[in-house]
Amino acid sequence: MKNPIMLFACSIGISLLLGGCFGVETETKSESKKTDTKQEEKNYPTEEYESVLTYTGEGYFLPNGKETDKIAQSHQKEVIKATKNYLLKKYNLEVEVHNMVGNQDGVTVFYETKGTLHFYGTVIVPINLQKKAVMAEDAFSPEGQVEDGIRGALYAYIMEDQFKGLDEELSTILETEEIVGRRVEAIENVGGSGYNPPLYNVVVAENEAMNPVYDLYIRNPKVSKKELKSAYKEEKFNPEDVHITIQVFMKEKDTEPDEKIFSELVDIVEGNHPIPNGTYNVALHDNSIQKSTFEGLKMNSLDKPLIIHSSGQ
Repeated sequence: MKNPIMLFACSIGISLLLGGCFGVETETKSESKKTDTKQEEKNYPTEEYESVLTYTGEGYFLPNGKETDKIAQSHQKEVIKATKNYLLKKYNLEVEVHNMVGNQDGVTVFYETKGTLHFYGTVIVPINLQKKAVMAEDAFSPEGQVEDGIRGALYAYIMEDQFKGLDEELSTILETEEIVGRRVEAIENVGGSGYNPPLYNVVVAENEAMNPVYDLYIRNPKVSKKELKSAYKEEKFNPEDVHITIQVFMKEKDTEPDEKIFSELVDIVEGNHPIPNGTYNVALHDNSIQKSTFEGLKMNSLDKPLIIHSSGQ
């Protein structure tokens, strides 16, 4: 961000604080009947939502973070240094810090990696409320989040051609239909988790196919792409270990999710297209996003979960 680090007071479920998957919507639901497009007849409180075209993270919050927010604001440099030191020492990762959000026991820091592997994540830096002090040495990340982020970024790195195929398929629809993805600023500030372009998110769990790639990279971050690809065990690949969530929004305000566009998106996964193997969730939302949670899923969203795409790579 060009502006100073933003701090937003905090208050969604503690699972988001500890789980870190702010950019992944794990809920599943059947397609809902369309509702009237008039603003006053929306089935959600419109004052809590903002257009995805303008939302950059303002209004996002976590539980009971007002006091820690203030302390973090006055100790910005310490919090940033603690985050960078933690990730560099434990994972050999260099990062850029985009935002901080106070939480009940400290501050949640949103970062983006720099270098060969690109992904987003969070680090939690505890704060002693009585002493009003940052506990830099106790910084930590949600369990498994960094490891999953590295695996997801590695998967995108060694499957570059397949991800280019996915990008091209989605770009073709964006050129002909009135849909958009989340703003990069929103992903940076409050929503990024794993490999996370504006239109989709990739999370790769520990698995037999990717473990050799992960281990090789951890031992030598300067290892070549050729060596990483050679370490990949394709015969052990299970699509259930790779979760790719495609999420797009209607471009125009007060427009319901379009069934035709949704079908086109689903066809990318279900059809014979050169895209990455994995388990996909496809969602099309109206134009609004919940400010406090970075959530696009609503009663009128069209959502198809657990679509398996598996072909020779």
